[in-house]
Amino acid sequence: MIVSITNQKGGVGKTTTAANLGVLLAREGRRVLLVDGDPQFALTRQLGIEERSLGVNLVDVLAGRAGAEDAIVTGVRGVDVIASGRDLAGIELSLVGELGRERFLRDALEGVVSDYDDVVIDTPPKLGLLTVKALVLAEMVLAPVSAEDGGSLHGVRELQRTVARLAQLLDRPALDIVAILTRWAPLRISSRTTLHALVRDGLAPAARIPARSALFTRAAADRVPLAVSDPDSAPAIEQEGKPLFLSDLMCTAHERWLVLRATFSGHSERWR
Repeated sequence: MIVSITNQKGGVGKTTTAANLGVLLAREGRRVLLVDGDPQFALTRQLGIEERSLGVNLVDVLAGRAGAEDAIVTGVRGVDVIASGRDLAGIELSLVGELGRERFLRDALEGVVSDYDDVVIDTPPKLGLLTVKALVLAEMVLAPVSAEDGGSLHGVRELQRTVARLAQLLDRPALDIVAILTRWAPLRISSRTTLHALVRDGLAPAARIPARSALFTRAAADRVPLAVSDPDSAPAIEQEGKPLFLSDLMCTAHERWLVLRATFSGHSERWR
């Protein structure tokens, strides 16, 4: 499964979702590739990879200077990673006038995606060309929405429109968008308001991730996914009687990824 972690609003937990999700999938024995598609290279940094120490990264792949297989950093917390770099924004601008520019990421990774069970792509906090490239490649979109930030709700609505336009452009069914509600605080009016708005928009969240604890702060400071730093920790949340072990700035860290994996199970494992 190829999953794009996307919301045009920053600060909702996309990067930490991608990092922990990849680690948890790998613990299920799956072969996982994480792709850092953000010019801020937050996923690269969060996994403890020094951008300056890499000879090849996603920038070189999209620029045609190297193949995707040359950019893969293996064995990082049990997953493989294609890291990003600060020059990715420049590559995005340089591709604006290129024919078929929205398919560049798909074409660039074509030789390696079949080697993995799951590919998880972290995207920038905007609906620009880099995000569109990830959506063209993806089979599903996972959209973190902060219960405490109305801007992230607006962002996921914009994402719905973008996905619909891409479906028309590419003449294919629209991608499913699976929302997860982050910074969930059930006693707060703002959290409940955001939840109800998602339900009205047809995006009832597959998971409600509670507000962060000291565990998340420590994991972020150590630049280690919580799934690694505290593998048996709480918080865990219940979804239809089943424990959910997922991530975000407020993820739990158990070795199983249950609810969202069940959501994805009905989708084709074949890369488009």
